Amino acid sequence: MMGGRYGSGIDVSWLFWLLPVAVVVLLAARAALALSGSARRRRSGSAPGQNRNAAAGRSNARRILDERYASGELGTQEYRDRLSVLTGPGTQPEEPGVNPRDGGRSSQPVALSLPELKQRAASLLIAADDAVRSNEQEAGFVQAQFGDGAVAPFMKALADARSNLSESFKLQQTLEDAIPATEEQQRASYTEIISRCEAASEALAEQKVSFDSLRELEKNAPQALELLRSGQAKAAAKIADAEHRMAELCVRYSDAAVGPVSDNIDQARERLKFLDTAARTAQQKLSEADPAAAAVAVRAGEESLHQTNVLVDAIAKVRHELDSARTNLDRAVEDAARDLAQAKATMAAGQHTDLAGPVAGAEAVLSQVQQQLQSDGIDPIAALQRMEAALQGLDRALSGVRNQQDQARRARDALQQAVMSAQARISVASDYIAARRGGVGSGARTRLAEAQRTLDAALSLQQTNPESSLTHAQQAAALASRAAELARSDVQGFGGLDNRGYGGGMFGSRGCGGGLGGAMLGGILIDSILRGDGGDAGRDGDPGGSGSF
Repeated sequence: MMGGRYGSGIDVSWLFWLLPVAVVVLLAARAALALSGSARRRRSGSAPGQNRNAAAGRSNARRILDERYASGELGTQEYRDRLSVLTGPGTQPEEPGVNPRDGGRSSQPVALSLPELKQRAASLLIAADDAVRSNEQEAGFVQAQFGDGAVAPFMKALADARSNLSESFKLQQTLEDAIPATEEQQRASYTEIISRCEAASEALAEQKVSFDSLRELEKNAPQALELLRSGQAKAAAKIADAEHRMAELCVRYSDAAVGPVSDNIDQARERLKFLDTAARTAQQKLSEADPAAAAVAVRAGEESLHQTNVLVDAIAKVRHELDSARTNLDRAVEDAARDLAQAKATMAAGQHTDLAGPVAGAEAVLSQVQQQLQSDGIDPIAALQRMEAALQGLDRALSGVRNQQDQARRARDALQQAVMSAQARISVASDYIAARRGGVGSGARTRLAEAQRTLDAALSLQQTNPESSLTHAQQAAALASRAAELARSDVQGFGGLDNRGYGGGMFGSRGCGGGLGGAMLGGILIDSILRGDGGDAGRDGDPGGSGSF
């Protein structure tokens, strides 16, 4: 090969000049393609790997949104609005379902699992029950100030809310007693609970606007604050008097008997302490020309005053119920002694030998109760319950021996005692929950609502079916006792401000005292933790609370 020629005689030296040019062209084309792809990604707002990250982010956001809805933190409409934003315009996001029985009222997202649906139902039950209790308290203040006519529309809304809440608790009790066979049935029941609770809360919220307008609390805050201070002085005197009564109760009756009100004095002092904090805060906000915040503080003080009175009055109720039970116990002991004498005489005559078992059982209970009566520290309600149960067994055994008049008398006495016992237990449980609603869950509230419904049934059957009435009254008493047990267990596990991660809003920071712990337990600070000052009203790390008390 010479002079750039190959053996074939063809000149190919130009290829060495073409190769660098081809490399440059290829590199330029690759760069152009890269730039074009980058521009497209910039226009679509994504970079390599960002599409996958964005999808994962949207999935995580949806999960958080569903969890917040399930816990009751978000309302249905707010859930739908946020879901629409998350899924973007022009799409049809998966939305809450519709309950045709409530005229198209939204119920729950079909995406929620059954446990999440159950959690949301429980959360809304608590929220609706709290709303009813809180509005009942405020209705009392308005009624005292403006008269019955002024609160008539609100009382109707309150009655409707109670009705929806009662049906919701009934459904919840049914679900807990016997879980339906299918998931579809369970979902339907939880859906109705959610729908009814939302209806109750919405009805009260609508009337609340008229209520607020009537009270004009922002304008009348100085006068309301003056009334609050007057109520504070009276409540302080009541606490001092109740302390003496409590000391007497502890001497006369057992710890178990006074257990439902054992910490009422301490709790009442906590509420009164917070009342003072709220009143001072209201005064400060008025001096700062912030009537809206002053009105919020006044409302907090009113609720605290109400709970103080509930706690103190509960001690007097328990004392009356224990004293009544003690009197009735003496009468039950006399009845038992007389019935046992009759039964033994019948057996001695060689008749009704089947009385031996009931007689032995009644004698054992009677002996135990008589020993307890000789010493201090008895629980007369529990002793009376045991005595009545023993007498009922003896009554059944003596039904063929007694005349019709004696049987009717004993049946009336047993029914009257059962109704009184149920009423007393419901009252104790209701007062306990009312003053500690911030720490009590749906289980106790459900049992209490079912106890009241069962007692109402007992009262309606008193004249027409005394035997069924007696059964219902006994069931009501048992449900109320269970409600009280669950409520006390909830309160024992309540962690207050530290456990829930809340600050005290305009009333101070966590750990500063001022009755904040008691106000939290009482449910006075739940939801927004008294928003209005823009401070640490929400959970730690959040910009602020949402909602109101």
